[in-house]
Amino acid sequence: MATQAGQVANQARIFALRPEFRARLNTAYMTCAFLGGSAGSWLGVRAYTTFGWTGVCVLVTTLPCLALLRHLLRARPVPTPAGSTAPRTPGASGDSDRRQEKV
Repeated sequence: MATQAGQVANQARIFALRPEFRARLNTAYMTCAFLGGSAGSWLGVRAYTTFGWTGVCVLVTTLPCLALLRHLLRARPVPTPAGSTAPRTPGASGDSDRRQEKV
């Protein structure tokens, strides 16, 4: 049920885009969904044949934890209002040293 709800939500996002992009994006989305499902099945079978149910339990615990860790560590840009400048940390981009030399 949750997988179907996620798929419906993702496809609703795709179909809300411009019509000329829908078919290509939907193809890419469904291809990735099937590749992910087949990779998960393959890993599950390998874990079961090698380690039994304990291996499957470790696999289904480890993979979501890795995905959550990747999500939490991913850098996201901080949105700023239009027309304003974001506060900069001195020396962050290297050009603040040049501005100080000119002053």
